[in-house]
Amino acid sequence: MQMISRLTGGFGLSQLSHIDDLLRHHSVAQPSKPAVIFGDSQLSYSRLETLVEAGAVTLSSRLGNSRQKVVGLLMPNSLDYVVAYLSIVRSGHIALPIDVIYKPLELEAIAGQMKPELILTDLNGKKRLEALSFPVLTADQLAAPSSGETKFLRLPADRQIASLLFTSGTTGQPKAAPYTHANHLWNIKVCSQVWDWTAADSLLISLRLSHWYGLVMGLSGALYHGNTLYLQDKFDAVSTLEELASGRISHFTHTPYAYAKMLERPGEFDISAVRLLISGSAPLPPSIWDGFKKRFGKEIIECYGSSETGRIVANTVDDRQPGSAGLVLPEVDLKINPHGEVLVKSPGVFPGYWKNASATKAAMGPGGWWRTGDLGELNGQRLYLRGRRHETIRRYGYMISPRDIEWAMHQCTEVDEIHVLGRSVPNSPDDELIYFVVPKGRQTQIHDFYQANLPSVWRPDEVIFLDQLPRTHNGKVSIATLKAMLK
Repeated sequence: MQMISRLTGGFGLSQLSHIDDLLRHHSVAQPSKPAVIFGDSQLSYSRLETLVEAGAVTLSSRLGNSRQKVVGLLMPNSLDYVVAYLSIVRSGHIALPIDVIYKPLELEAIAGQMKPELILTDLNGKKRLEALSFPVLTADQLAAPSSGETKFLRLPADRQIASLLFTSGTTGQPKAAPYTHANHLWNIKVCSQVWDWTAADSLLISLRLSHWYGLVMGLSGALYHGNTLYLQDKFDAVSTLEELASGRISHFTHTPYAYAKMLERPGEFDISAVRLLISGSAPLPPSIWDGFKKRFGKEIIECYGSSETGRIVANTVDDRQPGSAGLVLPEVDLKINPHGEVLVKSPGVFPGYWKNASATKAAMGPGGWWRTGDLGELNGQRLYLRGRRHETIRRYGYMISPRDIEWAMHQCTEVDEIHVLGRSVPNSPDDELIYFVVPKGRQTQIHDFYQANLPSVWRPDEVIFLDQLPRTHNGKVSIATLKAMLK
């Protein structure tokens, strides 16, 4: 059994132990500095603090401060979103971000499952929520006049939940993952060390703030350092490249999907001012890493983690290797069990699924080791991902990793994107091997490539050519959609 433990003494919780402490600190230390810029509008740190304090007073007057209550948040990325989220956090209650692209059926299911005491939204969201019997407060109603001093609910940072975030759901029904103030800030502290992320940086975020990646590594990260956050409502390859070329941005973080789309866009974009280009949420194909370096002169920094674990490993500013998820981060204990699954302990691991003890028990191994469901190999302190535990394919006596096949097929210049799945066959010990391929050119050349270069057990029983791979709300390949194509 492989195991890595990296312990350091530099990450004890500081006096600023809660997310909203950071906002209050920067509103005094640098009151006029822009905290968030969204299009032509912006909020300075002092103005953001004023609005958040007023919003928290409003929420406390509605919800009290005897216990933490769930507050839904249904808004697109915007200045109002930032104010509303931080108002919930300042009041001491729990923010439940809800993706604006959810349909009525999904909204009803989420509201029914989570039973928020209140939902903060905009006018469009208010119309969408009319059919649900939950109290609604719009952004313009949040900053109501207050009188007197309000005492907000305050718990130790490792016990006070800041956010409830739904897992990505690439393979099944999403679950709600609570994340404490301590969880949020630990991720930023540890990643800042290996990326040299400092107060001098400025961030561009087009990830949805309703997902872990955008909320924690984007908004919480900017607040931690007192950075200016340039916020976009959604990802668009051209507008993102234009912003990166503006000279204002030093730090950009997104999914492999975004980097692939930027590579597809023609034009000259000088992004030399960008110091950190971070990729997470899914494995980054080496072909995208190589293509980005060749075209823009920049090496993407890949990292790995999940809504349940936070960041586990990351490439660093001094050591970036394509095809590897990265080096084990400080204060993370990581081991590979005999089945090849990645197990982890760290201050970034969440408290357990919200009101779902059975799901938590199923994923928490003996001794408090969280089972990630990912297969991996350790080479020293460097982790290489080999796929998901439930994706492993049985074939002619071999256990095959889809990620290995995908890596090999990316060496074919005619393959743009590929995802490999196995399909079980009744009364057979072997699985069928299915390639889902987005081609760049001739399909016959792809066939010729795997026939000439791949071992027979890696060659597909069926190839399905697509215009694009289906994706979930946060850019991951939707396994459920692909499997539905096989029925």
